Amino acid sequence: MNSLMTTLARLAAGIAVVALISGVETAWSHPIHTTLTEVSLDPGSGAMQLTIRAFADDFSAAVSKHARKPRPADFIVSDADIVSYITSAVSVESAAGKTAPFAWSGSRRAGDVVWVTFKVPSVRALRGVKIASALLFELYDDQVNIVQTTAEGRHRSMLFTTGDGKKLKALE
Repeated sequence: MNSLMTTLARLAAGIAVVALISGVETAWSHPIHTTLTEVSLDPGSGAMQLTIRAFADDFSAAVSKHARKPRPADFIVSDADIVSYITSAVSVESAAGKTAPFAWSGSRRAGDVVWVTFKVPSVRALRGVKIASALLFELYDDQVNIVQTTAEGRHRSMLFTTGDGKKLKALE
């Protein structure tokens, strides 16, 4: 009987721990679905640069879904899968009206956030350039993507929502 009581006590403690962990996870999840893309001209090369910030859990879910792979528990996805996803969800059109190709620059993780950077070598000025950001639209109806530009001391912000789809908007 003593052994049964000990087993039941351990089972109850285990259930309590699982319930506590589940509650903590829910309490720490972020309530908004958003990304931030900073657009600038790289001072070294003069090329357009995109720096995208997203919550690692949301981003890994979208990248994994795009790659048709299970989402990793640690939210770390491969560079190749990131490139494939970003180039399918974000587009840049040059002032000449041509789709501008991206060049991978890298990614880094800072806590719950992932930063991804691309260069757009064919774009050297922001005037006349258009961009679309459909990041995470496939996951969240309330997704909002903010695109901020900084050029020649001027700042501009644009919002993309799921209703925009892949609609291009002028940077300047």
